[in-house]
Amino acid sequence: MNDWEKLKASYPDEKRAWDATYPWIFRVARPASFPISLACRRLGVSANAVTVFTAVLGALSFPCLASGSAPLMTAGGACLLLYTIFDCVDGNLARAWPETGSPAGQWWGELVGNFYVLSYPALGLGLGGEWALYGAFTAIAKQLVSLIRNNFWQTLGGLWKESKNRGGYEPHTGRWYYKVYYNLTDPQAHIAALPFLVFYGLGHHFLAASLAISLADLAFILFFYLRRASSIGGERGKTI
Repeated sequence: MNDWEKLKASYPDEKRAWDATYPWIFRVARPASFPISLACRRLGVSANAVTVFTAVLGALSFPCLASGSAPLMTAGGACLLLYTIFDCVDGNLARAWPETGSPAGQWWGELVGNFYVLSYPALGLGLGGEWALYGAFTAIAKQLVSLIRNNFWQTLGGLWKESKNRGGYEPHTGRWYYKVYYNLTDPQAHIAALPFLVFYGLGHHFLAASLAISLADLAFILFFYLRRASSIGGERGKTI
């Protein structure tokens, strides 16, 4: 098996199905990442080295977005586009050639993957005035959503899986509303539009929509997981 075949074979169906949720990643970022990954392999560039480069791209985007200069803010958005592509390259190399990565690199890769959320306060600073607060509130709301979701799975994830198995629960993965939800709420999905919107002077609209969606998502997630927790408690009460 040559390097190209090994690279494509290392792209698992589970990862492919998740990527398919996001048109920008599935149709653009992931396909673009494969030839770059092959070039990195042939040049001897490791997955860890790509992770560091990805972090640099993410870090560069923040002062550019916060600059208030339209050309620099557009460049900051473009850094985030490249950031997404090289985040895919990092994963490609780590799966196809695990020896080029490390546990520390995997942890760092997961951490770097959360840089997207910092683009909102950076954009708010660039837009000026009350938009700095809007950007901060957007980032906080998204982090709270992540905390609520992670807390549920850490504390009640096992019980929820048992409950699903007993009740014949059908997952929503792959359905149209599932894709719409994640493309609206996940920065990885819609951040691709940022450089173009900033270039055309629509950064305010992007941030206003992001804040509204993030606050609505926070309310939804809180209700959603409270309901799940309640249903688990109800089922356990019946079996005692």
